[in-house]
Order: sequence, then C-alpha cells, then structure tokens
Amino acid sequence: MNVYDLAYDLARGIKNSSEYKKYQEALSKIKGNPEREKILSDFRKKQMEIQAMQMMGQEVPEAKRQELEKVMEILHLHPSIKEFLEAEYHLGKVMADIHKILGESIELWAPDMGT
Repeated sequence: MNVYDLAYDLARGIKNSSEYKKYQEALSKIKGNPEREKILSDFRKKQMEIQAMQMMGQEVPEAKRQELEKVMEILHLHPSIKEFLEAEYHLGKVMADIHKILGESIELWAPDMGT
C-alpha cells in the first residue's frame, strides 16, 4: 500500500473519531455567530501576543495579562465557546499523540539538545 493512501486512511479515521465529531459540532455553534466569532478571535489574538512575548523572553506587562483575563471571563459566559475550546484541546491532543507515535516509530535522528 502507498504511504499516501495510508495517510488518507488515517485522516478518514480521525474524521470518524468522537473527538473530531465533537470538535465539528462545537465549531458549528461558533461559526456564523459574529459575537462568538469576535470573542474567540479576540481571545486568540491576545493569547498569541502574550505567547510571542514570552517566547522572545520579554516580560508581559500587567495590562496585557489583565486584558487576557477579561476576555477569559467573557469566554466563561458563553458555554458554546467553552465547549469549542475543550473540543479543540481534545482533538489537538489526539493529533499530538499521533505525531508522537509517528516520530517514535520512524526513529528520526535529532541532535542532542543538552536536555
């Protein structure tokens, strides 16, 4: 069997998983609702800003932290957004586990990073 055919089979398997179905169901409650889309978009932007600062070794200003906390409070008022984020997390975990399995099984060489 061709390796690409196997990849498509894996993709079909993921699409049939409960994690993917829950993700799609939760996403359908967000898409098409401008208010929910904006809240989620604002959250993502603020989250990415802070992560970028942290990755560059910069200190995150308290004001930025408070902005993110405010958006998170708003998120908790919307069960559909909370449901989406949880479903996204679980699907992401499945994808990360698959990536790990592939990486370990193939045994690709990686330099020792001193850890």
